[in-house]
Amino acid sequence: MRYVDINEAIKADGLRIVIVKAMPSAWGVAAKAMIEFQSLDYLCAYQIPMSDNPELLDWSGTNSAPVVAWNNESPLNRWDDILLLLERLAPQSRLVPENPAERIEVFGIGHEICGELGFGWNRRLDLMRPATGEQPGPFAQKYNYREDEAALANTRVIALMAQLAERLKRQKERGSDYLVGQAVTAADFYWAAFSNFVAIQPQELCPINPDARPMFEHTPAEITAAIDPILLEHRDRIMREYYRLPLEL
Repeated sequence: MRYVDINEAIKADGLRIVIVKAMPSAWGVAAKAMIEFQSLDYLCAYQIPMSDNPELLDWSGTNSAPVVAWNNESPLNRWDDILLLLERLAPQSRLVPENPAERIEVFGIGHEICGELGFGWNRRLDLMRPATGEQPGPFAQKYNYREDEAALANTRVIALMAQLAERLKRQKERGSDYLVGQAVTAADFYWAAFSNFVAIQPQELCPINPDARPMFEHTPAEITAAIDPILLEHRDRIMREYYRLPLEL
């Protein structure tokens, strides 16, 4: 892996990923970690937050990261498309089980963490919630912020964390340290990355833009109170064993 300018990434062959610069954008953090787990050679470029990123937009059709591309195939932006590409490129290091029941579980958990109205989506709604009497800012407008959905965001986050904690406890009773089955899957990578949206790792492990850290540290009290210790125990173990620390953002 090496970091390159966005234009070099666009012109290159092979595997490339674009991540958000100096931010714990969990979709990209998880994708990059899975690429490294699968020992795939790749180039990494940056999307600059709150900027136009015209080259990225022209190439991929989006001004959001992550974007992952393989050779001359169309660039991918959705979490499940990216995961399926990685599974195709590294079948020897699968992060989606072949067992149909476990496969359903991985994709179900993946959607509830990464997908529309999932964990990350709802945390983003809360982070971009405007102050009383103010209009949604540019970041909120980019993601079609709607107040009716934002009103439910924290409740949905708490409910999903409760489900994940209960699942980890059941898995522990079965002798497993993982969310699904008896081996690490994409579901574990997703929770490890997205947990930073409710309990961010210290700067020495997650070196984000210092100006942005207060936003991630001020998690609503009702969410902080609902974090079962097993969720962060799982995050820390997966990070130690399967991620490159400190995170390269």
